[in-house]
Amino acid sequence: MSRKPIVGGNWKCNPGKLGDAKALVEAWKEKGFDKDKVDVVIAPTALHLGHVKAPLEGLGMQVSAQNVGKNDMGAFTGEWTAAHLQDMEVGYTLIGHSERRSKYGETDEE
Repeated sequence: MSRKPIVGGNWKCNPGKLGDAKALVEAWKEKGFDKDKVDVVIAPTALHLGHVKAPLEGLGMQVSAQNVGKNDMGAFTGEWTAAHLQDMEVGYTLIGHSERRSKYGETDEE
């Protein structure tokens, strides 16, 4: 049995404004893809994720976080936990990204 491919798009730190993020989602409404042949997963910025999740899902896409903290709940300013993402029904996250490794010194152990 063959697996359905996953195509992902990481917004990185773009777009800069919420209005631009919403406009991008609107532009995707004019495009289509065969949901039976491919899963599409979009990783918006952390600040935009909650705003674009429902519209993207309405187009048959799924959302991903760009990062997840290694700790559980606690005094970890600015971190997301896996429990946060689960609560928001975000089923994907990027881990081990080359930028996190090169710019922030993250390792496999982290």
